[in-house]
Amino acid sequence: MTGSTPDRLSAGSTPDPLRPPLRPLALLRSAAPWRATAYLASYLVLGPVLFAFCLATVVVCFVLNITMLGLPLLIGAAALLRGGAHIERARLRLVSRPVEAAYRTVEPMGIRAAVKARWTDPATLRDLSYLICLFVPLLVLDAVALVIWVTSLALVVVPTWYWAVPDGGALGVLQVDSLPAAFAAALVGCALLLVTCYVVTGAARLHAATARKLLGPRTDPLSAAKRLLAEPGPLSAATGSANPSAPSVPSASPTGMNA
Repeated sequence: MTGSTPDRLSAGSTPDPLRPPLRPLALLRSAAPWRATAYLASYLVLGPVLFAFCLATVVVCFVLNITMLGLPLLIGAAALLRGGAHIERARLRLVSRPVEAAYRTVEPMGIRAAVKARWTDPATLRDLSYLICLFVPLLVLDAVALVIWVTSLALVVVPTWYWAVPDGGALGVLQVDSLPAAFAAALVGCALLLVTCYVVTGAARLHAATARKLLGPRTDPLSAAKRLLAEPGPLSAATGSANPSAPSVPSASPTGMNA
């Protein structure tokens, strides 16, 4: 029982870098908002590229599938999807623990069987869902969160750049055309930071959770309980004692009963 404790700790108690503290000032002093910013911003750059390449490749391959030329291209398309998924797994290191790929092992076989093995692999279909089907929702989520976060950051430092706007500028309901107005906008930005830091970290956590769910290996929800029951300990002892090998009881002889 004691030998398995480190395994349970390493599997279940890995700290989440983006788990927000209860106090907003503690969150702002941590690296979580900045790691979340890097994670979301990098998706705005890499996400469209991966989406365009994967979508174009998959569409072309399935169109050419009416000819024999499409079969080897489908194998290449599956490899491209896996490559894009590996990039997304690597990006997860910015905000979360890494996840491992879990693809089926493809044995040497004919080309049709190889295509079927790759495109019936649930891991490949999950890669397709993440890279293509969920591209627009994830892009909107990241873009909105970044706009809110960057806007509050820009308000904080508005005294350093308000003068560059000709004839002042309107920032929402604030007209910033003087240094006092700029400092007032900075105070508003500081107040907004206390809220928007949770927005950017929450969006990054949601995006990362989606990536872990789709790009990581499938897990058995009862694996921890099964492992606990299989380990030596009180539970296994109780299980073993439930069916003891009881000695056979000799039957009483009729003579003894009459006596």
